[in-house]
Amino acid sequence: MRAAAAAASVFAAVVAWTLVMGPATASSGSPCALTHTAVHHSEGVNSWDSVYPRPRKDLDAVMVFLSFPDSTPRMSTGQVMADHFPATTRFFERASYGRFRLRVHPVERWLAMPQVSTSYGISRDWNDADRSRYLHDAVAAADGAVDFTKYALVYLVADPDAPGVDADATKVVNLASPIHADGVALRRLVTVFEHHPADRNVLAHETGHAFDLPDLYYRPPAGSTADWDTHVGDWDLMGNQFGLAPDPFAWHKWRLGWLGADQVHCVSRSGTSWHELSPSEVPGGGTKLLVVPTGADSVLAIEARGSQGNDGLACTHGVLLYRVRSDVGSGEGPIDVLDAHPRTEACLNTSVFPPLADAPLGLGETFSYDGYAGPGSTIRVTVTDHAPDGAWTVKVTVGG
Repeated sequence: MRAAAAAASVFAAVVAWTLVMGPATASSGSPCALTHTAVHHSEGVNSWDSVYPRPRKDLDAVMVFLSFPDSTPRMSTGQVMADHFPATTRFFERASYGRFRLRVHPVERWLAMPQVSTSYGISRDWNDADRSRYLHDAVAAADGAVDFTKYALVYLVADPDAPGVDADATKVVNLASPIHADGVALRRLVTVFEHHPADRNVLAHETGHAFDLPDLYYRPPAGSTADWDTHVGDWDLMGNQFGLAPDPFAWHKWRLGWLGADQVHCVSRSGTSWHELSPSEVPGGGTKLLVVPTGADSVLAIEARGSQGNDGLACTHGVLLYRVRSDVGSGEGPIDVLDAHPRTEACLNTSVFPPLADAPLGLGETFSYDGYAGPGSTIRVTVTDHAPDGAWTVKVTVGG
């Protein structure tokens, strides 16, 4: 999301075990591991698309700084680097509970592009020919200074003060026809056109795409007054990088390999059970995600959210419910947060979308997810306890 868009997103002692539940695994045999489909950035977790690096270990990236003949950089490469790092690395270290570290290696000088900045037509909806020319010129400019065989990710950073640089154009570019350098096929490049100071969490959002995460915001058609943040509001930076609670959904942490099998529980049959949830942004053990299948390509996800780590600015907390669909592509609403308080709003002066800022369930509250599989199908979630250590106990009833 861009700035303009942001302005315009201990189980209970007695359990009625008519329900089968247990650790879920990312395999096709799990009823909760949605199948990875052909849509762009599918939310399926049964497999991993190997064309994307999986952030379950240390990964090396290179950051290249590009200048243009029509502008002399006013900032040093170190100053531009500081707009993004170490903040982006720290974001992922917190989000992954220390399981992943992004190591960025900057080329500590400006590398000259052959054409003036205004000649490339840089914009959010970039002309394919102009964009291709820019990318080929950028890789050629960097080739003498970079050994591309060493890096899983490439950040191409334009001089923020060049006249043709449009900050709204920052994005990951996926290439159908890769660019070859040092014998490596470059299929994915992060193009950075941020002005100074850069937007908060912008590179964490774009890096999320490099790990196959989708855009969770809604892009209204031209002329529409609809809100960009209607799907997930402040929750998860893949919706809005300016959100008050940008830590990735526990669903995404499962997809990326940051949750152990014992931290994801699948509620796969009718009945009632109780579960204790540890806030998803807090390191340590405990259940981080409950998953209830609702269809061949959809589930109800349940997690606890607090106000720690990446969510330090969050103004509400509790048990968050959201629908996930693996057959819906990036930018089309693959995740929808379910609003436990549809008649109220919160954080009016700080939230990117106040109607969803108070979406989580609080102590003693119940949410009914009705009609997900036809008439009479219901999932009821009730918060029965909130412990001093931050854990939340929920009662889940499936099937009436």
